[in-house]
Amino acid sequence: MKIGWLLVLFVSGSLPDAALADGGAAPPNSASWSDTSGVVAGVVLSVLDSQPIPFALVRVVGRVSEARADGGGRFSLSLPPGTYDLEARALGYAPQRVSGIAVADGDTAAVGIFMIPAAVRLSDIVVTPSTFGILGEREVVTDVVLNREQIETRPHLGEDIYRAVDRLPGVSKHDITARFQVRGAPSNQVLNLLDGLELYDAFHLKDAEGVFSIIDVESVADVNLVTGGFSAEYGDRLAGVLSMRTPTPDPERSTTTLGLSLQNLTFKSEGGFANGRGTWLASARRGWLDIILSITDATSRETHVSPTYYDVFGKVQYQLGTGHLLSAHVLHAGDRVSSVEDDDTELESDWGSSYAWLNWQAEFSSAISALTSASVGRLRRERLGREFGGERTYQNLRVDDRGTFDFVGLKQDWTLLASDRLMVRWGFDVRHGSAAYDYSRWRLDFVPNTVDPLGPAFTPVVDSLAVVANPSGTQAAFYVSNRLRLGERLTTEVGVRYDRQSHTGDNTVSPRIGAALQLGPRTVLRGAWGLYHQSFDLQDLNVMDGDDNFYPAQRATHHVLGLEHRFPGGASVRVEAYQRLVRNPWPEYRSLEAEIEEVPEEGPRDRVRVDPTRHASRGIEVFVRREGVGRFAWSASYALAEAVDEIGGAWLPRPFDQRHTLSVEFAYRPSARWSLSWAWQYHSPWPATALAPTVGTTADGTSFINWTFGPLYADRLPAYHRLDARVVRHFPVGRGRLSVFLDVYNVYDRENALAFDYRNVELVNNPGRAPAVVLNRGVHPLVPVLPTLGARWEF
Repeated sequence: MKIGWLLVLFVSGSLPDAALADGGAAPPNSASWSDTSGVVAGVVLSVLDSQPIPFALVRVVGRVSEARADGGGRFSLSLPPGTYDLEARALGYAPQRVSGIAVADGDTAAVGIFMIPAAVRLSDIVVTPSTFGILGEREVVTDVVLNREQIETRPHLGEDIYRAVDRLPGVSKHDITARFQVRGAPSNQVLNLLDGLELYDAFHLKDAEGVFSIIDVESVADVNLVTGGFSAEYGDRLAGVLSMRTPTPDPERSTTTLGLSLQNLTFKSEGGFANGRGTWLASARRGWLDIILSITDATSRETHVSPTYYDVFGKVQYQLGTGHLLSAHVLHAGDRVSSVEDDDTELESDWGSSYAWLNWQAEFSSAISALTSASVGRLRRERLGREFGGERTYQNLRVDDRGTFDFVGLKQDWTLLASDRLMVRWGFDVRHGSAAYDYSRWRLDFVPNTVDPLGPAFTPVVDSLAVVANPSGTQAAFYVSNRLRLGERLTTEVGVRYDRQSHTGDNTVSPRIGAALQLGPRTVLRGAWGLYHQSFDLQDLNVMDGDDNFYPAQRATHHVLGLEHRFPGGASVRVEAYQRLVRNPWPEYRSLEAEIEEVPEEGPRDRVRVDPTRHASRGIEVFVRREGVGRFAWSASYALAEAVDEIGGAWLPRPFDQRHTLSVEFAYRPSARWSLSWAWQYHSPWPATALAPTVGTTADGTSFINWTFGPLYADRLPAYHRLDARVVRHFPVGRGRLSVFLDVYNVYDRENALAFDYRNVELVNNPGRAPAVVLNRGVHPLVPVLPTLGARWEF
C-alpha cells in the first residue's frame, strides 16, 4: 500500500505509557494510596547481617494480597482489621512465614521479616540461555532484565509491549510493524502466551503488517522472552517464546487509570471483593485515528483512510483456601479499515479476535502443584479489495476474502519438587480447531501483444481464483522434563516432547537438553541443544496465492552457549553464541519489492514463491548493562549474525538479514519526579532484489516499460540508524498521580528505507533515437522525526 496514511497514524500521537516509576515515592500498594482501615508496613532483612533483601515478594496467606519490596527491602500492604499470616520469598533465601500480624482500624502494624540464606531453589534457576525478563523484577539468576521502570521511561513508539523489545539482541523489525523477527526467524515462529493461553496473530491493523499488538501494556505485569533453546514445555514453534502474565491487583484498593492522546483513549479499573479473597481487572483501549483524520482532513479528497481498532481485557480471580486460585480471563480485539488510495485502490476490512479461558492454579503440597487451563476462541476476517483503472472507467481487480478459525482446548502442567536436587515437570495440551475459507479473486491484466501486428498493442487477460475449504483437526501434545542439580554448581534439564497433528498427519518427537554451570559467585555458563518442530496451522493456508496445501512439520536444531557475569559495581555482561538450522522448511510467498500493499493482490509482478531447502541462522551477541545504581543507567549490545536460505543449491540472505547490529541506551534521573533517556541503534543494510526497467516493443511497434528482477537479494538497502529520546515528569494530583512525557522518535530525522521506490520512472521517446528508460530510484521511507506528548492519570 501507499504508506502515507501509516505515517499519519504514527504522527498523530502515542498513548501514554503505564504508570512511571517515581524513584522513591510510595508505591501504589502503600499506605499513602490506601482507602482501607489498616496497614502492614515492614522490611525484609537477612538474618545473618540484617541487610535488606531487595525485591522480595510478600504474600498474605489465604488471600490474593501481595506486595513487592523495593530496592531497600521495604514493603507495605493495605488490609482490613484482622489477624494475618505473611510469607516472604526471595532468591537465595528459604521461604519465611510470620504469623499473627494484628491489623487495627487506622493503625499501622510494623513487621520485620528475617530470612535465612539457602541454596537457590531449583525452580528459580534459569537453565535456558537466551532468556530476557521484561517488566518483571529480578527474581531469577540472571541480570538481563528489563523492568517496568525501564519500559516506561525509555524511548519506544507507543505503549506496545511488542515494540519495547526491539533493541534486545537477536530481535529485528522495521518501524511500522509491531511484529518482530527472532534471530532471522519470522514472527509466526514465535510462541505468544498470555496467562498461559496461546494467542494467534495477535496484532491490530493486519492489512498494514500489524502496526500494534492487541495487548495493552497496562494489562501486563511481566514478560519473558526466550530467543532460543527453550525447554520441552513449549512446543509447536521453531524460534522463540514470548510469555506474558497479567498483574494481580491490590484487593484492598480500587484504582482507576485514564489515558488520553491523539492516538488512543484507554481505561483501566481494578480492585478486590469477598474480603480480599478475590480481585478483578478490566481494561479497554480504543484507537480514534479515524476521528482525528476526519477532523483534521489529513487526507486529500483522492485519498480517504479510516483505521479503527479496539481491544478489551478482563480478569477475575478468587482464592480458594491457601493453595487454590481460580481465574477467568477474556480478551477481545477488533479492527476496521476503510480506505481509498490515490491510485484508485479501495479496501474494506474487518478483523476480530476473541478468547476466553479459565485457569486453576493448585498447590496440593509444598512439593506438587498444577496449572489447568480450559479455553475457547474465534478469529475472523472479512477483506474486500478493489482496484480501478483508466480514470475508474473499468475495474481490474476484485478480492473477496472471508474466513474464520474456532478452537477449544484443555491444557495441564504439573510440577513435582521431589527434593532440593530434583524437579520433574510434565503436562499435556489438547486442542481441536476448525477453519473456514471462502476466497475469490478476479484480476484483469493487459499483456503486451508481441505476435499479431494487426491486433491491439495490449491484450486483456483475465486471471481468476476461487478457494473454498473447511479443514478441521485435533492437536495433542505431551511433555516431560527433569531438572537435576548435580553438586552445588551444575544444574541440568533434560526433556522430551511429543506432538501430533491430525490434519497434517505429523507425529514428532523433540528431545531437549539445557544446563547452567555456576563458575563463580557472579558468573554463570549456560548451554542448550534441542530439536524443535512446527506444524502448519489450520488458519494459515496461503489461499491468496492459490495454495491450499498443509505441509509437513518443519524441524529446527538449536545450539546455544552463553556466558553471563555480574560485576560488583552493578554492571553485567552476557556473551552468547547460537546456531539454528531448519530442515524441510515450508515454501514462502514474498513480495520482492517489499513495499507494504494494503491489497497485496494488486501487485502481482513482485510476488514470488520461494522454495528453500534449508534455513540457517547463526551469530554472536554481546549485552552489557549497568542498572539500579545511582542516578545513571546505561546498556549496550552488539550482534554479529547472519540469516540465510539455501535456494537452488546456493545460500542467500533472508529479507531481514543484518550482519551488524549495535544498540546503546542511556538514562538519567536528576530527581524522583524527572527521568531523561535516549537510545540509538544501528544495523547493516537489509537485502533487496533489484528491479530493472527495460524498453519493450509490441508487434505494432508500441514501446512500453518492461520490468525484470535481478538476482534474488543481491542488492542492499542503505544502512539503518536512529536516535530516540524521552523525558518524563510526575505530578502528585490529590491522592493520585499524573505522569506526562515527551518522546521524540528519530530525533535527527534519518530517512531510513523500507524498500526501494521505482515509481519515478519515465519512458523517453526522442526523435531519431531508440526509446530509453530514465529511472531515478528512491526509497520508501520509514517513520520520520516524530515528537509525541502524552499523559496518564491514576487515582
